[in-house]
Amino acid sequence: MGKYTPWRIMAIAAGLVLTGIEVYGAFEYLVKQEGRLSYLVAGGAVVTATSALLPILAERQWRDGHKLQALLLWAALLPALSLILSAAIERTGGARDRAGQERQAIETRIKLAKDAVDDAKSRLASAEAGVLAETKDKGCGPVCKGLKKGAEEARKQLSEARGAPDLKLVVPRDPQAVRLAAMLPVTEAQVALYQPVILPVTVSLLGILLLGTGLAETKRKRRVQKGKKKQVKRKRKPAKPKMPEPIRRKKHLALVASNEN
Repeated sequence: MGKYTPWRIMAIAAGLVLTGIEVYGAFEYLVKQEGRLSYLVAGGAVVTATSALLPILAERQWRDGHKLQALLLWAALLPALSLILSAAIERTGGARDRAGQERQAIETRIKLAKDAVDDAKSRLASAEAGVLAETKDKGCGPVCKGLKKGAEEARKQLSEARGAPDLKLVVPRDPQAVRLAAMLPVTEAQVALYQPVILPVTVSLLGILLLGTGLAETKRKRRVQKGKKKQVKRKRKPAKPKMPEPIRRKKHLALVASNEN
């Protein structure tokens, strides 16, 4: 694999650390999902560990002329990465999801309080309209007094609804989403949706790239291997068969006879 320089050793070590983190995350995710240890949990951990080697193996298979095998290895990388990303997003998105649920709960409480105010306004308007209609035609009789009592109750309910503590609540906003939405051409909702994906993708790609960089063959070794192959081909090149002695003598006699003539 060529000479292991300090930089290559560091790349391999960092790639192994990131791959180990992915394996632990996938194992934890699958145990939580399955509820117990099973062959699926073990298989998921092994798939996560081997996924970092798939690009390296695919590149070597392609270089050695095994095109189909290389394509199959690249294709196998897709489901492996989907497992890794699912496990990582499940963990990184959990905190954001809980914060989002809290914001939704506050929004619901504010909406219910506003609906209560609107309902109280509607009842008060209806009661006042009834009182006005009764007093206009017949004066304030028993029906009018009942409507006035209902209007007073509606005013009281409206006052209570307007003084509800939930109306004073403020929906908290995600500061990071606000800043990113201000800096980039995206909305806060898009930031909240895609931000949990960034870290898992970065960990997976860095692990694969670092291992590939550390374990890749150097150009010098490739040139040496090509030179050795050429030398082997030259050595194996068959020598020209020697002409048998009688045939050579016949040719010599024929040339002498032609010269004498």
